[in-house]
Amino acid sequence: PVYFTMDNTSDKRLECGAIPGLLKALDFGPGNEPAQELKMLRKFQAHGPFINGEYWAGWFDKWGGRHANRSATTVAKRFDEMLQLNASVNFYMFHGGTNFGYTNGAMSKKPGSYNVRVTSYDYNSPLSEAGDTTDKYFAIRNVMSKYVELPPGPVPPNSPKWKSSVDIQMKTQISLFDNLEQFSTCVETKLPSLMEHFNQSDGFILYQLQWSGPIQNISLYGVHDRATVFVDRQKIGSINRMDFLNGSLILPIELSNQLNLKPDQGYTITILVENLGRVNHGSYMAIDFKGITNMVLLDGENVNLEKWRVCPLPLNTVQPALQKFDNLRYPPSGSPFTPTIFCGSFRKLNGDDTFLDPRGWEKGMAYLNEVNLGRYWPTEGPQVTLYAPGVYFKQGENTVCLFEIETANPENTLVFTDVPILDKKKQGNSDDLVDF
Repeated sequence: PVYFTMDNTSDKRLECGAIPGLLKALDFGPGNEPAQELKMLRKFQAHGPFINGEYWAGWFDKWGGRHANRSATTVAKRFDEMLQLNASVNFYMFHGGTNFGYTNGAMSKKPGSYNVRVTSYDYNSPLSEAGDTTDKYFAIRNVMSKYVELPPGPVPPNSPKWKSSVDIQMKTQISLFDNLEQFSTCVETKLPSLMEHFNQSDGFILYQLQWSGPIQNISLYGVHDRATVFVDRQKIGSINRMDFLNGSLILPIELSNQLNLKPDQGYTITILVENLGRVNHGSYMAIDFKGITNMVLLDGENVNLEKWRVCPLPLNTVQPALQKFDNLRYPPSGSPFTPTIFCGSFRKLNGDDTFLDPRGWEKGMAYLNEVNLGRYWPTEGPQVTLYAPGVYFKQGENTVCLFEIETANPENTLVFTDVPILDKKKQGNSDDLVDF
């Protein structure tokens, strides 16, 4: 084996990242000129191969940002320039991928900064998330044909994709708040109480406090990463670490007046916290604890030391609850929406890949049979659809479930489509790509 170090293209990184006696390699994208990169490398390594260990053919996306789109022409042009310099080139990525389940990750380079990768790792790669060829693939192939003899015959066609012929009715509904014991073993404790205290890596954690008396303001400090707050099933609002680490929510006037009129009547404060993704790069990885990491204030009063009910909710699968219909409890008639699991059955008789289309729903997790497909958040974008490989389907009857946190589709329906949607842009979305 040949060991080497690899660093971004700057004098400081090459100087500090190198290890004496080891080969030095670079990583850069089509925005850099290969001749200039080689010139800089030679200041630290006079001889030896010119290696681009990560040639960034695309980039990853973040929720609320725009879809990365590196020009096929530019990617191919810079690739050609590197080969003219006799470089060794490793594409990152050549084949797109998927952050199934909770594996998407996040970035935090300084306190208060936090952005979250989307579920798709398509990366605007030469081969898509589903393995389909793109114009970028053929542009790169054309460049390679100048230096090596390509295999004979045509490039294999893209695989067929499946599209559901009718809307899937999400008939089964399981209210999380009414069936917590189906999904968690709750404990009574004080705050802060974090996922790490329960040896929990991913998912959600729920906090409940029985309280009485009038309140107007609920403040959360150290939200990791997104908290949705309810008072007696009525949603008060959400605090998102992508925007603010700390935040205050003011109760609606009607609810506040109701609590004032009945000061002795008890009520439940529920805070559902979602782990949006663990920081997976840089010095903040070691301190990215999940849950309410600091404190909760009610009208300025710290209530951390009160008797909280804390429920870890990994929710890697929702299948066990589907086997216990006789034990399920249902929300009171006419009560407002709270986080709910919706499930529907459908038939699929082929092994084709497809894409789950959650438009009409707002935010949550999607499950196909036993598989956690990942997060959906079509209102935030840029990703809308979720990749569902054919191998995750059964021949015949299948079950798809959504754990919807915010707002259910009024039609309670869902579809699969044959075309991915990864580039939705909403008003106010950031134009920035993820800063690495």
